[in-house]
Amino acid sequence: MPEPSSTRVWLDGRTLAEAVAALVRIPSVNTLQAGPRGDAHGPAGEQAIATVLADRFRACGADSVVLDEVRPGRPNVYARFPGRTDRLVVIDVHTDTVTVENMTDPPFDGRVEDGFVWGRGALDTKATMGVLLALLGVWHRDGLRPEPTLLVAGTVSEEAGGLLGATRFREWIAEQELWIDQMLVAEPTEFRPVHGLKGLVLVEVTARGVSSHSARPDLGVNAIEAMAPVIAAFTAEQERLRTLVATTELGNGTVSVTEISGGSGSNVIPDRCTITVGRRLVPGEEPAEIVAQLTEIARAACPVPCEVVPLLKAPDGKPGPTAFYQSPDSEFVQFLARACGTEPTVAPFGTNALRYSGAAEEIVVFGPGSIEQAHLATERIAISDLVQLAEVLQAWLAPE
Repeated sequence: MPEPSSTRVWLDGRTLAEAVAALVRIPSVNTLQAGPRGDAHGPAGEQAIATVLADRFRACGADSVVLDEVRPGRPNVYARFPGRTDRLVVIDVHTDTVTVENMTDPPFDGRVEDGFVWGRGALDTKATMGVLLALLGVWHRDGLRPEPTLLVAGTVSEEAGGLLGATRFREWIAEQELWIDQMLVAEPTEFRPVHGLKGLVLVEVTARGVSSHSARPDLGVNAIEAMAPVIAAFTAEQERLRTLVATTELGNGTVSVTEISGGSGSNVIPDRCTITVGRRLVPGEEPAEIVAQLTEIARAACPVPCEVVPLLKAPDGKPGPTAFYQSPDSEFVQFLARACGTEPTVAPFGTNALRYSGAAEEIVVFGPGSIEQAHLATERIAISDLVQLAEVLQAWLAPE
């Protein structure tokens, strides 16, 4: 880590709040969560905010800006800001938000009121991007450069759709043959550096029966009834996992049946029943091996023919992302913890960091606000948190 710079700019809370509010006022709802309320403010997706960010990055002195279309009308945006050294650091901020259909507040007004910035995305995660833009603008005006070379990535489709933006950014990093020293993945973590996330495997299990009239169940094979012992087997597997000794702060793996469907009518013996099973992975567990275990459990318990199909595919071809884990004693984790007076932690939710394993020497998930306040009927970020974030970013990037 560089020595803290004595050249610090000071931005008041109102300036930082307005920088965040300006981004909140640009709708960027994930296309998979679009609805009439959001659509009334413009088309869903990240095109509009990516275009604005590209212009802002250029105005802030970026020597390279790339709009990288991940899906039609859904581009990632990358901007490089030369530093005083060739050491490369990355800040990844997802540009999509969750739906606004459940909101009781105006979703995109970006009002600054009662010490907060309000609106969808204010917390998750336009706060980090807004503060960063405000800092980059002042540094450029004053002729300051960060110590490391900084690559900022605005990535699409984090909230739904399988981390498409992060997947593409990981590919782009490899195409450019970049080696990254430190990567900060922006998420609301209450300023606690998150150094571990569980991986995920999803499988669809389908039991095949034989349909008949429900008045003659003896002529059919009930697929829903056949699925009952399969669900019980996965419940027993969860109990087994719970008794294992955890090897990291992430705890043990877990397995849950999360969806079920079957049947075609109240008077028809169902010939098909399907469940979705989610398995959270901890360090040391390989997705392909876990799929094989889930398949064995389902087929052993199911009294009728049974199919098991993986639903995920990671960029490396594995049937899901492995766990992300960075030592809590790593330099970057400890720097952020000291800067904020917090403790390192792990998190139960998924983030873009699951796509970046091996892309950087150190990766940390970090940002202002609490994940428990995300995705609610109202969304806000405290202005005091924006001021603190600006101080932390300046301490890390050390502009001179």
